[in-house]
Amino acid sequence: MKSVCLRMSVLALLAVGLACSPQPPPTRASFTVDGMTCGSCSSAITTALSEMNGVTRASADHEAGTAEAVITSSEVSVQQLAAEIESLGFTVTGTTTEPVDG
Repeated sequence: MKSVCLRMSVLALLAVGLACSPQPPPTRASFTVDGMTCGSCSSAITTALSEMNGVTRASADHEAGTAEAVITSSEVSVQQLAAEIESLGFTVTGTTTEPVDG
Protein backbone atom coordinates (compact mmCIF):
# COMPACT_ATOMS: atom_id res chain seq x y z
CA MET A 1 0.00 0.00 0.00
CA LYS A 2 2.83 2.40 0.81
CA SER A 3 4.43 1.83 -2.59
CA VAL A 4 1.12 2.60 -4.33
CA CYS A 5 0.73 5.84 -2.37
CA LEU A 6 4.34 6.77 -3.07
CA ARG A 7 3.89 6.17 -6.80
CA MET A 8 0.71 8.24 -6.85
CA SER A 9 2.47 11.05 -5.00
CA VAL A 10 5.34 11.03 -7.47
CA LEU A 11 2.93 11.04 -10.43
CA ALA A 12 0.98 13.96 -8.92
CA LEU A 13 4.19 15.96 -8.45
CA LEU A 14 5.24 15.24 -12.04
CA ALA A 15 1.85 16.37 -13.34
CA VAL A 16 2.06 19.62 -11.40
CA GLY A 17 5.60 20.20 -12.62
CA LEU A 18 4.60 19.66 -16.24
CA ALA A 19 1.58 21.94 -15.93
CA CYS A 20 3.73 24.69 -14.44
CA SER A 21 6.60 24.42 -16.91
CA PRO A 22 7.59 27.88 -18.02
CA GLN A 23 6.83 28.73 -21.62
CA PRO A 24 9.30 30.66 -23.74
CA PRO A 25 8.66 34.38 -24.07
CA PRO A 26 6.45 35.32 -27.04
CA THR A 27 8.35 35.67 -30.30
CA ARG A 28 7.30 37.34 -33.54
CA ALA A 29 8.41 35.37 -36.59
CA SER A 30 8.37 37.36 -39.84
CA PHE A 31 8.68 35.81 -43.28
CA THR A 32 9.36 37.15 -46.75
CA VAL A 33 7.12 35.11 -49.04
CA ASP A 34 7.24 34.81 -52.82
CA GLY A 35 4.22 33.71 -54.82
CA MET A 36 1.37 35.50 -53.07
CA THR A 37 -0.68 37.23 -55.76
CA CYS A 38 -4.05 38.00 -54.15
CA GLY A 39 -6.07 38.26 -50.98
CA SER A 40 -6.89 34.56 -51.12
CA CYS A 41 -3.17 33.78 -50.89
CA SER A 42 -2.85 35.98 -47.80
CA SER A 43 -5.93 34.40 -46.30
CA ALA A 44 -4.66 30.86 -46.89
CA ILE A 45 -1.37 31.60 -45.11
CA THR A 46 -3.07 33.47 -42.26
CA THR A 47 -5.52 30.61 -41.68
CA ALA A 48 -2.87 27.89 -41.87
CA LEU A 49 -0.52 29.62 -39.41
CA SER A 50 -3.36 30.57 -37.04
CA GLU A 51 -4.44 26.94 -36.77
CA MET A 52 -1.02 25.73 -35.65
CA ASN A 53 -0.58 24.90 -31.97
CA GLY A 54 1.53 27.53 -30.25
CA VAL A 55 0.57 30.38 -32.59
CA THR A 56 -1.61 33.08 -31.02
CA ARG A 57 -1.73 35.55 -33.90
CA ALA A 58 -0.91 35.39 -37.60
CA SER A 59 -1.24 37.60 -40.66
CA ALA A 60 -0.07 37.79 -44.25
CA ASP A 61 0.06 40.62 -46.77
CA HIS A 62 0.23 39.67 -50.45
CA GLU A 63 1.06 43.22 -51.56
CA ALA A 64 4.08 43.39 -49.25
CA GLY A 65 4.99 39.72 -49.74
CA THR A 66 5.19 39.14 -46.00
CA ALA A 67 3.69 36.97 -43.29
CA GLU A 68 4.13 36.94 -39.55
CA ALA A 69 3.08 34.89 -36.56
CA VAL A 70 3.39 35.28 -32.82
CA ILE A 71 4.69 32.10 -31.19
CA THR A 72 3.86 31.61 -27.51
CA SER A 73 4.71 27.95 -27.05
CA SER A 74 7.58 25.58 -27.65
CA GLU A 75 5.10 23.36 -29.52
CA VAL A 76 6.01 25.05 -32.79
CA SER A 77 9.22 26.36 -34.34
CA VAL A 78 9.96 29.02 -36.91
CA GLN A 79 11.10 26.25 -39.25
CA GLN A 80 7.72 24.51 -38.90
CA LEU A 81 5.91 27.74 -39.72
CA ALA A 82 8.06 28.25 -42.82
CA ALA A 83 7.41 24.66 -43.87
CA GLU A 84 3.67 25.21 -43.47
CA ILE A 85 3.81 28.27 -45.73
CA GLU A 86 5.79 26.32 -48.31
CA SER A 87 3.36 23.39 -48.12
CA LEU A 88 0.74 25.81 -49.49
CA GLY A 89 2.84 26.36 -52.62
CA PHE A 90 4.65 29.56 -51.66
CA THR A 91 8.39 30.13 -51.23
CA VAL A 92 9.85 31.54 -48.02
CA THR A 93 12.90 33.60 -48.98
CA GLY A 94 13.67 35.20 -45.62
CA THR A 95 12.92 34.82 -41.93
CA THR A 96 13.50 37.05 -38.91
CA THR A 97 12.49 36.73 -35.29
CA GLU A 98 12.18 39.22 -32.47
CA PRO A 99 10.80 39.19 -28.94
CA VAL A 100 7.27 40.52 -28.51
CA ASP A 101 7.13 43.40 -26.02
CA GLY A 102 4.59 43.37 -23.24
